[in-house]
Amino acid sequence: MDTPSHKTTNAVYGVWRLKHTGKSYWLRGNCTTTPEQTVTSYSPYRVGWYLWES
Repeated sequence: MDTPSHKTTNAVYGVWRLKHTGKSYWLRGNCTTTPEQTVTSYSPYRVGWYLWES
């Protein structure tokens, strides 16, 4: 990356991820359910460099 004069190029290397949220509950045999719980999971989205100038 070419950096113009009087600017600074910054870089971070890492794994960016997506956040997923949803509801979890059990359905019992008598057709009742347990209380809902919010669940969160993450999945890899992109690996690489994030560059910006300041």
